[in-house]
Amino acid sequence: MNKIAFIKFGGMAIGGTEKVLQTIACNLPKDRFQVDYYYCDAAPYIGSDYKHVDTDPSRVKYCEEHGVNLIKFHVGFKNITVPTHDWVDTNFWEVFDEKQYDLIVTGRAGHPEYPFCHIHRTPIVDTIHLAGMAERKSNVYKTVLISAEQRMRWIKAGGPAERSMIIPNPVEIPKVKDIYERSNQWVFGLHQRNDDNIFSPIPLEAYSKIESKDTLFMILGGSDKYKRQSEELGLKNVEFLPTTSSLKEIHKFLNTLDVYAHGRKDGEQCSTAIIEAMSHGLPIISHHAPSMGQLEQIGSAGKVVHTSNEYSKVMLDLLNNNKYYQECSSESRRRYKQIYSLDSVILNYINLFEEIING
Repeated sequence: MNKIAFIKFGGMAIGGTEKVLQTIACNLPKDRFQVDYYYCDAAPYIGSDYKHVDTDPSRVKYCEEHGVNLIKFHVGFKNITVPTHDWVDTNFWEVFDEKQYDLIVTGRAGHPEYPFCHIHRTPIVDTIHLAGMAERKSNVYKTVLISAEQRMRWIKAGGPAERSMIIPNPVEIPKVKDIYERSNQWVFGLHQRNDDNIFSPIPLEAYSKIESKDTLFMILGGSDKYKRQSEELGLKNVEFLPTTSSLKEIHKFLNTLDVYAHGRKDGEQCSTAIIEAMSHGLPIISHHAPSMGQLEQIGSAGKVVHTSNEYSKVMLDLLNNNKYYQECSSESRRRYKQIYSLDSVILNYINLFEEIING
């Protein structure tokens, strides 16, 4: 039996990087891999008032139900005043022994980081979740990036290209048939966390140019700035739904849409929301931003534009040209199945892990 250790500070949080590692660990076949997942609760930072998301009982339960052996350790503080962000007052080395494992899996930012800077013999697979930082570490067999743009930035920062590959984030899609009631309107929509820093004015600005009694724009969650913008634009057919972490509610919402109208100020490298939309075969519109992973994700399943005028034109094209709509919808489903589905992503990880262990 191959033994794999996942290691993550705050590793049972519901955050993005943590959820990626949890999903990989839970979906590996347990008849081929023994999976130990090392985690601690959130701890205060030295040098910052940032607060990491704490352990979520639902994520603990999820991992336990999927046969993952959880091993909890303690960290008193995370010291970000030193380059490796050392853990202070920790018993990690008392519970972890790298000699017990065939492979170690990380989820991190890319710079030399504790405790991995002290692990030198066991092969490591790094999954990197930010852009622009890299290191050359001899026992890192492969570094996994989530988009071509992120990989390019990682290589530019000094990462060895030959030891890197792209695997998208794993996203679990529940089977949901529920749908919100609507009155035969053509529905555009997006869902987003409540964060003013990622609010984009472009989707609603574009929608204001094409709104009619036969259209509706739905927003699940998102910043309150969307509500204020809607009022300022005088929009009549906009519906706001409260923020939720419920996958059932998110996919009920997606079942209701005809087009996923993506928008985010900073852009994205590998958008979970876009993957979820593609699982429903939705054509997708987005716009250029500092981070451009959405361009790679969408491909020809829609269009990525520069301005709100261009955005509204694509809205009208999808609304009025059924052939174009069906082409985008079909490509959306194809890209999901072949590239972004959970089965495809996990198979990539299985093949990579077995290549390392059997290599």
